[in-house]
Amino acid sequence: MSVLQPHNNETESSRNKNRRILILVVFCALLWVITAGRLFFVQAIDGKDYLARADNQQQRKFEIPAKRGTIYIHENESLIPIALNTQVYTLAADPKFITDQTKTADQLSAILKQPKDVIQQKVSSKGRYVELSKTVDSDSADAIKKLALPGIILAQRPARQYPENELFSQVLGYVNADGQGQYGFEQFANDRLGGKTGQLKTVTDSLGIPINSAENTLVSPKDGQSYVLTLDRGLQQVAADAIKSAVEANKAESGSIVVMEPSTGAIKAMVNYPDYNPNDYAKVKDYSLFQNSAVSKQFEPGSGFKIITMAAGLDTGKVTPTTQYNDTGEVKFSGYTIKNAENHKFGIQTMTDVIQKSLNTGVVFVLEQLGGNPTAITQKGKEVFRDYMNRFGFGKVTGIEQAGEATGYIKSDKNSYDIDYANMTFGQGLSTTSIQMLAATAAIANGGKLYRPHIVEGSVAADGGIQKEGNYLVNDRIMSPEAAAQLSQMMTQVVQHGSGYLTKMPGYSIAGKTGTAQVPLANGKGYEPNKNIGSFVGFAPVGDPKFVMFVRVDYPHVEGFAEKTAVPAFATVAKELLRYYHVAPTQ
Repeated sequence: MSVLQPHNNETESSRNKNRRILILVVFCALLWVITAGRLFFVQAIDGKDYLARADNQQQRKFEIPAKRGTIYIHENESLIPIALNTQVYTLAADPKFITDQTKTADQLSAILKQPKDVIQQKVSSKGRYVELSKTVDSDSADAIKKLALPGIILAQRPARQYPENELFSQVLGYVNADGQGQYGFEQFANDRLGGKTGQLKTVTDSLGIPINSAENTLVSPKDGQSYVLTLDRGLQQVAADAIKSAVEANKAESGSIVVMEPSTGAIKAMVNYPDYNPNDYAKVKDYSLFQNSAVSKQFEPGSGFKIITMAAGLDTGKVTPTTQYNDTGEVKFSGYTIKNAENHKFGIQTMTDVIQKSLNTGVVFVLEQLGGNPTAITQKGKEVFRDYMNRFGFGKVTGIEQAGEATGYIKSDKNSYDIDYANMTFGQGLSTTSIQMLAATAAIANGGKLYRPHIVEGSVAADGGIQKEGNYLVNDRIMSPEAAAQLSQMMTQVVQHGSGYLTKMPGYSIAGKTGTAQVPLANGKGYEPNKNIGSFVGFAPVGDPKFVMFVRVDYPHVEGFAEKTAVPAFATVAKELLRYYHVAPTQ
């Protein structure tokens, strides 16, 4: 007979139940420990990070663009802007939402004046954001808005406008789509013109929309500085027309004209040709057009540099305007022979004849006198000549307010031989810029004072007045007034009886010097055949000069020297300058 044992079964069931409860308790305890640990980690260790994330979700930062400074020039008694701010639109497309790509391309092509196939290719792409144009004007934007095209996006942004189009292009430069000044004054003064961007930090709702809150903070933008330039619109136009005519008439590649007041260093006109329209800078294919070649192009000045050599001779007292030498047509030393242009020889000549007839042998003679040995080039003579080149500012930038100014080039003394110095006396074997030649000649015109050429008259103050930039005098005596006056008179003979005769005007005393420079080969070994740069530098009236001007014509494809390429352009602008400064003819 079997006996049932319920007690043991109940005991086993109870044990299983207790085991499950224990497991559950342990699991809950472990879960609590993990949760508590995580909370501790989040609050105590990563608390600052999560707080920052929360703040970022509840706050937004908005950049507030600064207003770029305006650039003005004087016009009678008023200031007129030649670079100012306007609004344009960036046009983009989201192809996903465009319902009719062909129709959209047709309508946009008609407004933007762009090829339909180019637009259709963009609006048919697989991207979510395709830029169609960065420079849509207000009228075009309004026309596009009226079409209500699906998937087409217009975003307004600030832009730069240049009312005078090409006239001041290479002096000003332009502002790109990112708001950065490129080339010219826009790049040179970009930080000051651009100002400082402001910022708004604001509390937002769950959708990211700003709401009013005491926690909002604002850093106001600092608008850019506005400036007034020394340039004159009328003179700029005259110079622009003159250099364009000179380049085209001589089938040249390019050219420049710069006009400066010798008593202040203020630039009144600065033009290059070819030029470009800064309002359409994106259409320019030849990037060299962006450069202001009057300050950035280095070239051998040729015979125009003879006035610097003669300045050294006159100022040291080693020669006078009437000092004579025997021009045999050539000079030989150290196995080299230097000849006059076209192999001319004139016999007994004065230093005035050397400038008037542009004699290479004559300026080599001056170099010899500088060293104390009248028949040889000495180390002392080379040192004196180099000192005067430095005084006049060659081999270094002038500091004019332009991006990309070139330094020019003069060989170091340790790398220079007698022949190098002989060549430099008539402007070969060294390089300079138009602005350097202009500033150096201005020092001769004004009696020996070197001024820094400048295009900035001053900045515009808060009250609308003009805050002058300061003193532009670099050196108040790079040569004596007496030597400068002698050289000025010698230079008048170039106009009266020499290669500058085309600029001669009855009743006016005009000084000048031509230069027809050879163009070095790219490898530095010799010169390009049948290629030159013609230049003319001059000032008027002698004794009380109102202007100094440098004209350069690059690589003319016609026969002749600077007297045919550069001098006529100088004469055209000089006539207007004499009227501009109210210079009456003498009887």
